[in-house]
Amino acid sequence: MKHFFLFGILLVSFSAFGQSKKEIKNNKIKSIAVWQADVENGKTVTYKDSYEEFDKQGRSILKIEYNKEGKIKRKKTAKFDSFNNKIEVTEFDLKDSINIKKTFKYNALKDKTEETEYNSAGAVIKKTTFKYDDNGNKVSEITNNATGNVIKKVDFKYNEKNIKVEKHNYKGANKLESVRKWVYEYF
Repeated sequence: MKHFFLFGILLVSFSAFGQSKKEIKNNKIKSIAVWQADVENGKTVTYKDSYEEFDKQGRSILKIEYNKEGKIKRKKTAKFDSFNNKIEVTEFDLKDSINIKKTFKYNALKDKTEETEYNSAGAVIKKTTFKYDDNGNKVSEITNNATGNVIKKVDFKYNEKNIKVEKHNYKGANKLESVRKWVYEYF
């Protein structure tokens, strides 16, 4: 009986993680709890491993991971606007002492234009702005710290087919750190 119970828990765990967003939406799944059963010194120890909630569109809006003692290891929440854009994420990680919130803004074409990260007190840690060309290609990402100084910059270049061919990473506004190039061969 113990083996059947353990197999059942493992089967549910694997099938829950295998659900796509479409399957979650179509089957109207509101939440998934994953239970873990470990055999330690000949005894089965069962505990809640994770819990995830979804909205009616099948998007993950809450995910909690637990340790064996049942305490929260990580927690992540997400909010979406009426255009299906993710507009806010909160992340808590006990082990790494992370407790942040990120907000996102988008243009009319649903391209992300701004990402702001806040600490647990609500103060801005950093803000990244994204720029696009007339073809909708992302051409730059500029990250500023809380005082407005540029801490990171990334520029992108595209070929005549609007395919990315170069990525330039800068520390600060102008100190080039790396360049990545893509070379394409066509039929």
